Amino acid sequence: MNNSVVLAESCILLAGSISNSTDNAQIDKAHAFVDELVKEVIDSGGSFVAYFAAEPINADQKPLLFDWTVARTIDRILPDESSKPRLKIVASFDRLKTRANPEQRKLLNGMIARGVAELIPLDEEVLTGGNVGDEQIAHATAMIVLGGGKGVADRARKMAKKSAPVLPLDLQLGANSEDGSGALGVLSSFQINPLTFMPFSGNTVVKSLPALSLQEPVLEFSDIAKRIVKVFYQEEQARISALPPDVLVLTALAAELAAAKQALGIAADAPPTTTSTGLHTWKAPINCRDGSVASCMVACFAAAGNVDAATVTATLLTEYKPSNVVMMGIAAGMRDKCALGEVVLAERVVAYEGTAVLQGGRNEPRPEMTRLSFRVRQDLAAYLSNPSGLEQRLSRGYECMEIVLPASADAGPVAQSFIPKMATVASGEWLIRDPDKFRQLRELHGKIEMAEMEGAGVFAACETHSKPVLMIRGISDFGDSTKDNRFHHWAAQAAAAVTVDYIAYGLTLGR
Repeated sequence: MNNSVVLAESCILLAGSISNSTDNAQIDKAHAFVDELVKEVIDSGGSFVAYFAAEPINADQKPLLFDWTVARTIDRILPDESSKPRLKIVASFDRLKTRANPEQRKLLNGMIARGVAELIPLDEEVLTGGNVGDEQIAHATAMIVLGGGKGVADRARKMAKKSAPVLPLDLQLGANSEDGSGALGVLSSFQINPLTFMPFSGNTVVKSLPALSLQEPVLEFSDIAKRIVKVFYQEEQARISALPPDVLVLTALAAELAAAKQALGIAADAPPTTTSTGLHTWKAPINCRDGSVASCMVACFAAAGNVDAATVTATLLTEYKPSNVVMMGIAAGMRDKCALGEVVLAERVVAYEGTAVLQGGRNEPRPEMTRLSFRVRQDLAAYLSNPSGLEQRLSRGYECMEIVLPASADAGPVAQSFIPKMATVASGEWLIRDPDKFRQLRELHGKIEMAEMEGAGVFAACETHSKPVLMIRGISDFGDSTKDNRFHHWAAQAAAAVTVDYIAYGLTLGR
């Protein structure tokens, strides 16, 4: 991975101070480490938030806070213009004017002018230590504690309360205010309850604390800084992994699962995560048009039929709580209405097997019909509104997946366009091989062009859980005597390519 994006979304609060009675060598050690830490965080794409006013020093002119050291290091390593602020300056105009010296103000103002820093002004009338800490915590995504007293312990508690990672270090520095145990007290609590301060990886991090020691270092400061960056990165990855997926992608058959994994960049032999009920799932990210990343979970019913589809869907919705659902796979298309390899977006699902048996043995069809939700209909309208861009993207997607549909087939016409179409889908337990039976379904709804065996179950489960759902199907046969498996692979791949493109360019994630 590119090191410059490891902490791209991270803003570090380095909280702490040093006692006026601390040995100068220990003070120098602390600032030397901070310098290395700042360089590593900035190199990894991260930033800092700090409060600026006076810089207390001891009798030997040694600084007893770290905020100005952070600023000087960032200024030194980023001397040019920047499109991304790397330092959030929490400060009051009055205190900068009265307590910082001209050189310090010039440092901060120069960084602001270059875009390296941004000012977060505080109102002098309500300026308190608590307000300063709250403002820092509002912007921080992670915290490092080094020395200090009650103030940093309070910040650590507040960061932990919002489930942000807190890493205390063991250098014995005391506190500028000479109150409380600061980082050492937080460290003691971390060792007893690591998940309080690292909710997703604390049990692993606590085992590596000896390697992060500054009091008795066994590594160079630069190496310790690299390990700290890795700790925060792994905590963030573990947090993301634990989040509910943005999209649950459902398949029914092994060929459909293979196509979904290929389209999502999941290795064919990638081991699954097994749910508490024994279901296999795989996760993968999709880069979206707005620069965000959608988290996708893939699962397979491993059988055809609406009962299994409803059961598995409901189980996954209950356990993982995804924001959106996409059912992806293959289906039979009505001859003269569809082409082999064509991709269909289901605008409604007709569960055709509902029937009332009347006196005399006469059957009266009572189908259940489900339309797409308003939000999904809006997404689809926008998605299909730019056909030239859509075709260009899908052309590239097909090429990447090495999807090459034959020019013709003895079974019937083959799709000549990448553009998917909207159609009404019939869903039930019939494995249709009779064109007359297929055509009879149009008596239930005149827009039926496709038949499959899982959609009604998936839509019913999603309706119960109030989840937006879309079905995307590739046409693999015509539901007649020519039905065979030759087009399963191509149709599944085409549906998978459209699914990934729709998630990236059409779907409203609803976060």
